Amino acid sequence: MAMGAPRAAASSAKQVTKRNFAEAVRELRVHLDACDYVAVTAQKTGAPTGWRRALPVDTAETAYLKAKHAAESFQPLQIAVCPFRLHASPSKLVAYPYNFHLFPRDELQLGMPSYSFSCQSSYLSTMANDGFDFNMCIYDGISYLSRVQESVARQKIFTPQFRQLLPSPSTSVADSVFMTRIKSRIVQWRKGHVEPCKTADGSLVTSLSKLILGGELYGSRPSMSIDVCSDRQVQLVLEAVNLISDDLVPLVVPNKAGAVGAVRLVFTSSKEDKNLLLVCISRY
Repeated sequence: MAMGAPRAAASSAKQVTKRNFAEAVRELRVHLDACDYVAVTAQKTGAPTGWRRALPVDTAETAYLKAKHAAESFQPLQIAVCPFRLHASPSKLVAYPYNFHLFPRDELQLGMPSYSFSCQSSYLSTMANDGFDFNMCIYDGISYLSRVQESVARQKIFTPQFRQLLPSPSTSVADSVFMTRIKSRIVQWRKGHVEPCKTADGSLVTSLSKLILGGELYGSRPSMSIDVCSDRQVQLVLEAVNLISDDLVPLVVPNKAGAVGAVRLVFTSSKEDKNLLLVCISRY
């Protein structure tokens, strides 16, 4: 007897934002390595209509220009990736769907021109009726750069460098005062991420803490910057971090002249997250 059509078994789609991007990519990589085939689709803010659609009579150049115009005009707000795995016994097709929410923004605060794109009301209405979460997309969507913007960004920013703690010489009174002040600031900032406030006014307290302590984001990870004016102060900051916790990654940020300007501390959620961050930094 011939085997019937495989029975589909799909879990609910994992919603991927900038908050869980690193974790989701690790999971997706495992599923992609083991899958039999994969489906990819995109949810955009519109689609070409009328004469802008590719027609059978179009030359290859015309069809390409139409596709290019459509790609540049409409914004993808969601990329769906779904690896499938076929199990022979019992006959079953297992799906692992992931929805990556996207939203372009000046994440690096480089002063680049604002993104602009076209929207079709019918597309947005359909997305809303289908339950698309526009708040999640706008506030937590994964930001990105085009190749041109990435090239400009690399010229404008100074890539932070990971630096190891060196053996410290004798500490002066000024060093002790500086280190005590910095250590207190780091402890208070880290506490806000390790022990988030659960009171009714938690959001307000968190916002005020970020404002006072200088909370920022390094990609999707919380970070803070500490201004320094010498290599000695850099080593003192590294020493303070070493005494506080192993979940902080210190990155030395040069100023426009190429000298040390600040130490950026990046908070990592786990040992795996820290290793992933160090791998990403080493690629630059």
